[in-house]
Amino acid sequence: MLHYKSCGLDNIWLKNGFDTHQTNEGSGYSIHDIDNLHRVIAKGIIEKPAPISGKEFRFLRIEMEFSQKAIGDLMDKTDQMIAKWEKGESNVPVLADAAIRNIYRDSIGESESSIAKLLKELKDLDRQLHEIQIEMEETPDGWSYSACA
Repeated sequence: MLHYKSCGLDNIWLKNGFDTHQTNEGSGYSIHDIDNLHRVIAKGIIEKPAPISGKEFRFLRIEMEFSQKAIGDLMDKTDQMIAKWEKGESNVPVLADAAIRNIYRDSIGESESSIAKLLKELKDLDRQLHEIQIEMEETPDGWSYSACA
């Protein structure tokens, strides 16, 4: 079995669905259909009766492709508070637990609501804000702001 820690969770073990191989740095592995694996992990998290951990909260947020700031804005919390939850420095509050579960459900289309559409728009906006490329150019007069793409 493979202890799959790369997803950020400590309790995921794979019985199969992966290949191992040797590299110059040692043994490595590649996972078959990783997107589906992550979806199944996320569904297990949102369906479990126990409160979600900070690592599970982070896993769901990353699966939805939200920054800490974007999910914090949705929950009226700061990105620093989201980071504290994710690091385990503070427990995920009950309302945030319920919210992240419902937001994830909507994000994968398990809920027929306009929230899913809104989430897609917010995710696209968040991606645009964080993927802005600022180009700088050195000129004879020094550095200058060249373009923004």
